Amino acid sequence: MEKEKPEETDSKPAPADSVETAKEAPPAEAVKHEEKTPDPSNAVPSGSGTKAPAAKQLAPKTAKKKRQKPPKDANAPKHPLTGYVRYMNENRESVRQKHPNLTPIEITKIMAEEWSKLPEDRKKPYLEAAEVDKERYNKEISEYKLNNEAKAKALQNEAQQAAKKEVSEPKVAIPSIPYVNGKVEPKVSRKGNYDIPIFTEDFLDHNKVVDSELRTLRKSNIDYEQQNSVLEKHVENMENGTQKLDSETSSLEARNAVLESYLLKLRTTLANALQGLPLSSECSGATVDNIDQYLENLHQMADSSTQGHTLNKAKDIIRKLDLQNLTL
Repeated sequence: MEKEKPEETDSKPAPADSVETAKEAPPAEAVKHEEKTPDPSNAVPSGSGTKAPAAKQLAPKTAKKKRQKPPKDANAPKHPLTGYVRYMNENRESVRQKHPNLTPIEITKIMAEEWSKLPEDRKKPYLEAAEVDKERYNKEISEYKLNNEAKAKALQNEAQQAAKKEVSEPKVAIPSIPYVNGKVEPKVSRKGNYDIPIFTEDFLDHNKVVDSELRTLRKSNIDYEQQNSVLEKHVENMENGTQKLDSETSSLEARNAVLESYLLKLRTTLANALQGLPLSSECSGATVDNIDQYLENLHQMADSSTQGHTLNKAKDIIRKLDLQNLTL
């Protein structure tokens, strides 16, 4: 019996060269990475007219930090108010009562239109008050700047003296304090009675307490500033009302003085004219002292219709008087 020959398969052994190339071939991911990275030899020169391809991935945008406003100085002078602002402060409440359904922005627009249509003689008091307030501010701000410069120089001198003192004094090594987890934490020297190592639980709790106190103080400071502005406005309104009452009182006093002078002239004229007309045996004639009683008796005689001859004489004397020359 013949031995069965093994079937010849179509697969042939690969040559040695192909095996070596297969071993040397890089992985697919590496090939993709190489395709993505640009070849420096193919880079477009800067002077050429062609544009380089834009990068697909842009750098992430960094968030802009908000600038913190410097804290307000309580000793700084109050800024001056313009004539327009003074007009709005004085008339805002009346406009709000006329238009209770309008928003504050609409009320401001109405007042701005009124101010633009206001004649110059009505604007003049507000503008003059604004000029006076501006002069006051310029004077106070110059004094304020001079005081700040003097304080800055004094602080600079103190800092220089402290720096000289620190240089002259030898530094003392501060012993280290062991941390809770076994690490060594240096002791931080602070002003005050606080002797807490940093990055400990006590330190963090202390920071939280200080932060809460600062928030409370800021809030109370804002409330006080608002109350201060309301009180300042109230005081300003009271001062304006006092000035108005003083001017009205002075004008009334001057008017009363004129009327008293006119009344004295009228009494003197009537007394001189009626001094030769006795009403009765008891009342001989009119004088400056008894002119009021004399006229009252004459009025009673006219009501009772007695002594008609005397009344007719009194009427003739009074008609002949030139009372128009008695000017106020």
